[in-house]
Amino acid sequence: MALSDRPSSEIVADTPATTVQHLVTTIGSPVLQVLTAPRGLEQSVRGTVLHDPNDSLTGGVDQLLLVPGLQGDQPGAVELVREAARRGYCAMILKLRGSDTSALVSESSTSGLTLLAAASEVSWRHLDALLLSALGSQGVGGDPRTGSGDGLFLLANAASAAIGGSVAIEDLDRRVMAYSSSPDQRIDALRREGILSRRVPEIDHNLERYRIVLGSDDVVRFPKELGALPRAAIAIRAGTQPLGTIWAIESADGLGSDGEQALIDCARLATLHILRSRNANELELQKRESALLGALEGSWAAHEIVFRLSIPSGADLGLLGFATAADATGSLALTAHFSHALSRYIIPFRPDASIATTSRAVYALLPGGGSQAATRIAMGALTAIRKDFGDHVRAAVAPTETDPAALPAMRREIDDILRVTTAHAEAPPVAGLTDVHARLLLARVADELSHEPRLRHPAVAAMTAHDAEHGTDFAVSVLAWLDAVGNVAEAATRLGVHTNTLRYRLRRTTELFDISLNDPDDRLSLWLQLRLIRR
Repeated sequence: MALSDRPSSEIVADTPATTVQHLVTTIGSPVLQVLTAPRGLEQSVRGTVLHDPNDSLTGGVDQLLLVPGLQGDQPGAVELVREAARRGYCAMILKLRGSDTSALVSESSTSGLTLLAAASEVSWRHLDALLLSALGSQGVGGDPRTGSGDGLFLLANAASAAIGGSVAIEDLDRRVMAYSSSPDQRIDALRREGILSRRVPEIDHNLERYRIVLGSDDVVRFPKELGALPRAAIAIRAGTQPLGTIWAIESADGLGSDGEQALIDCARLATLHILRSRNANELELQKRESALLGALEGSWAAHEIVFRLSIPSGADLGLLGFATAADATGSLALTAHFSHALSRYIIPFRPDASIATTSRAVYALLPGGGSQAATRIAMGALTAIRKDFGDHVRAAVAPTETDPAALPAMRREIDDILRVTTAHAEAPPVAGLTDVHARLLLARVADELSHEPRLRHPAVAAMTAHDAEHGTDFAVSVLAWLDAVGNVAEAATRLGVHTNTLRYRLRRTTELFDISLNDPDDRLSLWLQLRLIRR
């Protein structure tokens, strides 16, 4: 039966009883391997126990014993295996790290305790999270059929069977939520590293690939590059809201129509699993995001904004905006990625905040506290996400308002500020309108001249054309003189020419291009347009 023919409920219902075999099959290589299983792998598992070898071992019927720090050949290891079997543990997991485990395996076979080895590269916290995910969202004692984590692993395995290569399901922070573990699947070093570290490694062109996938409604394919095997990917979406991505390594024969359909089905079913696992807080944030977007677009009346966003009466409204500037390579961070990072910082400090993401910016509404509080939050947020996004994120702060109906105007001001700060590396990382007023005014003048070319001063085009054709410097000389507010000596110094040379150029400018540098309006018009050309 094709993956597309199987409803989400059936995928979950296929989950076998939670046994050691099920965990090994679900998590699989390269994370988990079986060293010995004297009683088979069909033993029940109810939970996990992290144990310090220096502490006394407590009872653990049907528990999985995780032993960080234990070496297979260290004193006490054999006795711990014997004690774990006596106390009812179903299996024990340790890391080999090159140690001699022959005595340990021998005791496991005698005692009847299954022994599993975890990859040295995977952290114990990551391993425990994977185990609990496979056991079910409630962890110890939970029903494995109620959690999304186990269902996502099953989806990845089902898609991998149809495609022939390793499949990984990722969230918007590029963390690996689930992956396929078929023993014969096609896999490469990059995928192994992502599974072991639980996060996609940074490689060249990675960011651009995610941008393409999240911007497409279809399966996107990428050729072999930088040692990575060819991949196919698709976005996971709930309506227009991105939830994550699915990446499949193609088989040696390529993807094929069945493989492409398997990815499409996998994305559809993954959406249901992810939405089902979201808790009440996440759903509330999603509802507030929708309401804030409507408020910023002017879709609601003031009283409706107050109701939808639970804004206290008369509260000072602070609005923040965040956007990314291009890095040294010209790449922009994906808005969806730094939106999640910002949410993780802002919400714990301000649970009453509403956060909304558009294709270009992230907005945060803070009821109460005013602009100063908003500025502090913005500065803290940029510091918190600097490790992942460098210094390429800019924040804008709008003036405080008490009328919710002013939110669309506040958003326009935020957008204007970000337009300037993301375009100029020397702009402050957190800015208000007064910080960028002059640059914004020039940008608006440029907009108007672009929309209405007839407003341009004809002398500017004539000067620049003459300079380009004859190698003269009339335009740069007039601009230097205007920048120096008519001080010939200062302007000549900036240009590196004699004052008489500059005076000659200014005089010839008036003769050749029919302008009057004595007219203040002409000077202002010329200066604005020459500044825009030289930006």
